[in-house]
Amino acid sequence: MGLKIIMAVCLLPTLVIMFAGLYWEGRQKGNVLMGVTLWPGAADEAEVQDIVRRFRKEMIILLWTGILLFALTCIPKRDSLVLSGQMLWIIYVIIVFFIPLAKGNRRLKTLKRERMAVSGGEDAAETESHRERVYVDLKAAAEPRPKPFLKLSLAGLAVSLIPIIGELCWGKDSFYGWWAEGMLLLMFLMGILCFGLQYWFWHLSTDVISFQSEVNIQLARVRQYQWSRFWSVMLWCNTLFLFVMWYAMHQVRQGIILILAGTGLYCVAAVAAGCIAEINIRKVYRKYEKETALTVEEDDHWIYGIFYYNKNDRRFMVNKRVGIGTTINMAKTSGKVVMGIIVAGTLGLLLWAAGFMLVEEFVPISLTLEDRALVSGQYHEEYRLELSEISEAELLEELPSMSKRVGTGMESILKGSFMAEGFVSCKVCVRRLEPPFVKVLTNDGMTYYLNDEDPEATRQVFEELQKALEHPR
Repeated sequence: MGLKIIMAVCLLPTLVIMFAGLYWEGRQKGNVLMGVTLWPGAADEAEVQDIVRRFRKEMIILLWTGILLFALTCIPKRDSLVLSGQMLWIIYVIIVFFIPLAKGNRRLKTLKRERMAVSGGEDAAETESHRERVYVDLKAAAEPRPKPFLKLSLAGLAVSLIPIIGELCWGKDSFYGWWAEGMLLLMFLMGILCFGLQYWFWHLSTDVISFQSEVNIQLARVRQYQWSRFWSVMLWCNTLFLFVMWYAMHQVRQGIILILAGTGLYCVAAVAAGCIAEINIRKVYRKYEKETALTVEEDDHWIYGIFYYNKNDRRFMVNKRVGIGTTINMAKTSGKVVMGIIVAGTLGLLLWAAGFMLVEEFVPISLTLEDRALVSGQYHEEYRLELSEISEAELLEELPSMSKRVGTGMESILKGSFMAEGFVSCKVCVRRLEPPFVKVLTNDGMTYYLNDEDPEATRQVFEELQKALEHPR
């Protein structure tokens, strides 16, 4: 039950965030609605309002469907089935909310083509003349590029080195062993990534959305400032999380809880900072709405309003029409490669996690005595203990209380490095619901807890082990 509550707290906000972020697209943003450039008077037309209503209705249906599906993933008693179902649920959430948006975008484009065909004449000619036109504001392009929050971000990177240096110098008692340095280094690299993205926003090209250079410059500065602040905030959140992880790694009992809580707060901070940045940007855009009458007709370059594909645009990244932030120009080879890596990496990671947990749950654990060695494994050999290395063996009907350091710790299976009660380091490969368990002590002081999928096989291996230890060759 504890795992299900933790997963609900961590994952359900993702559903709400995806819903809220895309439901917002039902409102006109400048002269764009659901990724489509509107024609004069479009917002007041009954057909357009009907498309918006259908979009919002479909979004609400998908929201409740997502909540119901998440509840269904919590029904199985086995942790592996719960977690695997929730990995697939994440894929569902990432994809499904874009379907109403794609449908709304297609309906609006169809209606727009009908209106342009009926009106013909000047409107159609003007639309066509704007279709492949590229505007460059030379005054805005020559404007000096400030670097807001530079010192603050560099200070965050410097401070984030403290846990890494501390762990390397004084981290010998870390609860996670050598994994500690690896996890801290990975989080430090995340901080560098935040600084790199902030640097990219400092050099982001100015969008030309007005015939007035001052308006283009002002809006560019606002966007640069808000997103630079966002990445600076994320860098400092990353730094604070590094300290939380460093402290948690040296706590036997509260370590996992601290890391999970820190991860949750990290995610909440990221979402809050991103929303604040985009809200502030949109407020300024609305302030200059009358001055931003220049709208380039790019509907043909936006697939469903989501994917940008323009062979005549040399930019690698452009501002999104839907959602917040930027997106990749899919017409560039580099854009295809990067997008392929992102999609394959995300789906591959989630599917791998789902498959891995199912394998861990359902592939049998074995324990055998062969060639004067005690061998424990699952889909491959986990531990091989030569009889000469074993000092003592005991058969237990119940496992001691233990906490996972590195490995698998589900309701039905424990596998990896653990800390048993009394702060005893041990290695484990057992079906915890299938006693008995063989406790093995080695000459170097390490403790192992092992068993077989079949309780009778475990007892038989233990008897053979006892005889072999009593009568060594």
